[in-house]
Amino acid sequence: MSKIYTSLGTMSGTSLDGIDFSIIETDGEDYISLRGNHYLEFLNNLKQKIRNIKSKITCTNDCKKIVKSQEYKELSAEITMAHLEGIRNFVLYKDCLPAVIGFHGITLWHKPTDRYTHQIGDAKLLKKSLANYFNLKNTEIVFNFRENDILNGGQGAPLTPLYHQAILKHSKIIDSSLIVNIGGITNVTYTNRGKIFSTDIGPGNCLINEWIKNNFNKDFDKDGKISLEGKVNLNIANIFLYNLKESQKNNNISYDTSDFNLLEFNSLSPENGAATLSFVTAKAILNFAKDLDLKRIIICGGGRHNKAILNNLKKDKFNISSIDDLNLFGEIVDGERLLVLGQGDFIESQAFAYLAVRSKLKKNISLPTTTGVKLPSTGGKII
Repeated sequence: MSKIYTSLGTMSGTSLDGIDFSIIETDGEDYISLRGNHYLEFLNNLKQKIRNIKSKITCTNDCKKIVKSQEYKELSAEITMAHLEGIRNFVLYKDCLPAVIGFHGITLWHKPTDRYTHQIGDAKLLKKSLANYFNLKNTEIVFNFRENDILNGGQGAPLTPLYHQAILKHSKIIDSSLIVNIGGITNVTYTNRGKIFSTDIGPGNCLINEWIKNNFNKDFDKDGKISLEGKVNLNIANIFLYNLKESQKNNNISYDTSDFNLLEFNSLSPENGAATLSFVTAKAILNFAKDLDLKRIIICGGGRHNKAILNNLKKDKFNISSIDDLNLFGEIVDGERLLVLGQGDFIESQAFAYLAVRSKLKKNISLPTTTGVKLPSTGGKII
């Protein structure tokens, strides 16, 4: 049997609300066992600092200048210390020692056409700070997962597909399936007869969240309640979806949240805008899926809580389920698998724990069919 590693993965997505942590045990291949998940919310002051620095970046050159600034250095250290706090408390609570940590950081700018991606967060500072804790001083840090893929012709994202494939095997699902992660951006992983394909397909929660912040001063549309109160403007939605399709010239696409804006939707009322944006997110998924040989669509990410998105998805022919329904890692007691609540919120942090082990073992973390990279690619730097 292959060696099993305890790995901790971190992920802070485009919502910029906090950090997801997961600890898994894995050989980097088919064996996966979940030790636990944890969430640390950012303080409001830190959320605003992150939004402020992102708002100053409109092109790759802007980002290259920003990363040299004092503002960047101070924010990078603050974000890193937030990760340190979460890691230390989580490890103490779970009473386990990770051999490796997958440290993703927060994406400031992602532009594959410029062969450039940048995640804020200081892996060297994290490693140095962890050395102050006796039980963590020998833990390796894996970071900068995306750069090697981009430099070799890939999109640098999505990187979760190999983990998606692994958890489908873990669940003994052999039917053709589409895993849909509705984060800030929606990305999909399609598996069929051992083959795998993945891509970003459009906005997930990013435009909805921005709309809700602008019109209701809330961070997101909890359970899609506001969207459910509005009426979908099909004319505006269909124009947006047409333009989205026309822009997708490559098989594998990677989006940054900056690739989308609310310009087309600003004529709508607050409720109708939310409803229309939720429809757009759902319809982009259905448009991608319509011509596939497909048995089921499995939804993960924060967008699975939005009932307006789910209602729109369920109007079509597909079998739609939440990844929570798979109950991937529930403990079996008296022949019954106990439910693990909130599982779908932590797929990406689990994925980067998994990819950290693959990086340590010098295994590929992206494929030509998952990111468009020229050849199967390793990734991640280790300290």
